[in-house]
Amino acid sequence: MIRKSISAIFFTLAVITFLFPMTVSAASESNQMAYVDSQRIVDESVAGQSALRQLEEFKKQNEKELIERHQEIAEKEEELRKKKFALSPEAKEKIEETIRRKNIDLKRFKEDKEMEMKELYFKHLNKIKEEIVQIVQQLGQEKNYLMILNKDDSVLYVNPASDITNQIIEIFDKKISEESKK
Repeated sequence: MIRKSISAIFFTLAVITFLFPMTVSAASESNQMAYVDSQRIVDESVAGQSALRQLEEFKKQNEKELIERHQEIAEKEEELRKKKFALSPEAKEKIEETIRRKNIDLKRFKEDKEMEMKELYFKHLNKIKEEIVQIVQQLGQEKNYLMILNKDDSVLYVNPASDITNQIIEIFDKKISEESKK
């Protein structure tokens, strides 16, 4: 699910179509088009894998706390069920109120964590997207491509020979490696 969302948002530039600044003669000399598989970049690049790991870790941490909160509510509900007839109306109402508050807190917790997950997701993927766009533009200019498309955005046919995803991953990983050494 996260990976599909990443692909959808990661390169939702409808179709990444870069018309590079070329002279008219250069454009007529090169009708080359290429495509990039954004999902593979996320799956196979160092930065993409790191972002996915961080998102999964965040999700696991929250799931653990979510389970604990559900258990607390279940324990209170079980307490109420077991002591239902032995409790005074006030004590029963107090436990019911505690259960209601815990349910409200649980709902808020879920909403807060979903928002945090989205923010983390956009933080990582927007950074990756910006760097990939720069790499794609640079490679497009160097190789004199007329246009580079994103494979996931309604491309009905693509010749596999036009796939430059490996080149993008290689350049991106090298760039990230060099930046991390600094």
